[in-house]
Amino acid sequence: MQFSWWTWSGLVIVDLGGLGLIGRACVMAVRRDGLAGARAERGPSAPWFWSGIGLLVVTGVVLALWVLALDS
Repeated sequence: MQFSWWTWSGLVIVDLGGLGLIGRACVMAVRRDGLAGARAERGPSAPWFWSGIGLLVVTGVVLALWVLALDS
């Protein structure tokens, strides 16, 4: 297997999307409850937060498998 900049770029773009979802959840939580009481993992912002976490986990697993395939 060969290294591909297209694959790498795609994984980075998907990761940025996951970070964007988490950022959106944080903004929603801070606007609702204030800076001290904001909880992004609960309430109306929870679907955005957990979708972002899931996206980062899935992309991380794909990246780890890709690195293992490149190494062997």
